[in-house]
Amino acid sequence: MYNVGDVVIYSSHGLCSIEDICEQTFNDITKTYYVLQPLNEPQLVIRTPIDNSKKHLRDIIKKEEALNILHSFTSPGVEWIEQNTHRSRFYLEIFKSGNRQKQANLLNTLLRKKIEYSESEKKFPNQEEKLLQSLQENIFSEFSLALNKSSDEIYDYVLTQLH
Repeated sequence: MYNVGDVVIYSSHGLCSIEDICEQTFNDITKTYYVLQPLNEPQLVIRTPIDNSKKHLRDIIKKEEALNILHSFTSPGVEWIEQNTHRSRFYLEIFKSGNRQKQANLLNTLLRKKIEYSESEKKFPNQEEKLLQSLQENIFSEFSLALNKSSDEIYDYVLTQLH
């Protein structure tokens, strides 16, 4: 059980502050809900039942796990799939999985491919660019909290690991 003021990870929205815990009734069923405010989307308010069986809420990463994952950027990431539709589907599954290491491996691949595209003066695919931006936002903002560093510092560190 979380408390008002806690910061958690919620699904693909990333970091969220728990603004309230309240009861609401829908279709004559009363449940207790967390009222979440995504930190990167302050205009959005999310309500999710406390007893949600899908468990979209999770704790922020621990410092040691964040450091281990950051060190993994020296290794190659996931396989780059040449066929666009297969690549999009597979990468989206990783994004939605909530598995930080798999997401970091995917981010690793996308960052490396973007550099490769840039060096050969090609345009990086739009779908992958959007996924890259979402992954960076979610991973770097969470890691910045866990490591007490700015997202930019995390990004700069990751870039040094890619070379």
